[in-house]
Amino acid sequence: MAGAVDFASLKILVIDDQEFVRTIVKKMLQQLGTGTVLEAQDGNSGMESVIRDKPDLVICDIQMRPMDGFGFVRQLRGAEGVADTPVIMLTAHTDSSTISRAKELDIGAFLAKPVLPPALKEKITQVMGG
Repeated sequence: MAGAVDFASLKILVIDDQEFVRTIVKKMLQQLGTGTVLEAQDGNSGMESVIRDKPDLVICDIQMRPMDGFGFVRQLRGAEGVADTPVIMLTAHTDSSTISRAKELDIGAFLAKPVLPPALKEKITQVMGG
């Protein structure tokens, strides 16, 4: 069984190009008692936030423009000091090619859209709790 996660101590960055998705996920994270929830609208601003704010976890959509979620994670994995930041990918696609690309980039978990609070809590606990 995974260890308990202290949501109040977590700083989580949500990256999605759709504002309503960010808002929904942010509200769910706040309801779970997450200490700090940051937002970014694309991979570029997400990378700036990771370097500046050093979140404990990133929840990132796969399909974004101009930089998609995989491009963001590739850049993250090559960035000094933040390369090992855990990532949960938001996706409507869980096909084998998407999963294999995610494994290559050491993505901690997938979270299917539409996001549901129990699944969100479970994935965060899985990735952060060991």
